[in-house]
Amino acid sequence: MNSLEDITPPADLDWQVWVDRWDRMQERYLVKRAERFEVIARLIRATRPAVARVVDLGCGTGGLMLGVLDEFPNTEVIGVDFDPTLLWLARARLQRFGSRSHTELLDLRQPTWTRSIAGPVDAVISATALHWLSPSQLAGVYHGIAQILGPGGIFLNADHVGSDSPEVQRGWEDHRAGMLTQEGNVHGDDWDGFWAKYSTALKLDIKELNQRVIGGWEGVEEGLPLPWHLDSLREHGFVHVDCFWRCDCDAIYGGIRN
Repeated sequence: MNSLEDITPPADLDWQVWVDRWDRMQERYLVKRAERFEVIARLIRATRPAVARVVDLGCGTGGLMLGVLDEFPNTEVIGVDFDPTLLWLARARLQRFGSRSHTELLDLRQPTWTRSIAGPVDAVISATALHWLSPSQLAGVYHGIAQILGPGGIFLNADHVGSDSPEVQRGWEDHRAGMLTQEGNVHGDDWDGFWAKYSTALKLDIKELNQRVIGGWEGVEEGLPLPWHLDSLREHGFVHVDCFWRCDCDAIYGGIRN
């Protein structure tokens, strides 16, 4: 799959139905998902006097992009993902923003991904996507982020962060499961169920699709420990590196480019 043109959804496929199903599926796994988006937008506003351009890495169906586009009415947002089936949904979801919204089919595992994004940008953001990368790939992405951010630009990632302690990790995950039940987010599709039904609607083979898009997955499902991320960001020229929000095994962390 080399372009969005490789995906031709059936004419009667209702993108809004599938965007809604994706959001419900994500809420099944992510405590306080909407709050994460709000924190990211607030931190961008707090640290940047003007916000002209923002890049969302692993944008999926464009949920985080939507929040930023609504919050910053004069800002251009570029979404990057390596799955054309999700980018098709993002384009449909964000079409009302016209030229302020762009999507790019890019593989962050390739060090050349930054060539498609003209810098400098004011903020780079991501949500529940970068844990798909191996530690070496993620370090390369942090290097690329530093290249496209302008001085004083902020990077913020809302994602899984793991613990070196199996007991702590288990405690976090048990507590998260209880919170999700309290929030009533256990309904709708699970991950495998969504993809099985969405691939049927697209008339695609989900196993073949995943192999072509994802290939051999090398990421860390529970996420790397938070100190690893903070140390790596410092090594790549970020200052004011911190954890800005946390709920058990999920966090928003990042820093400002020196």
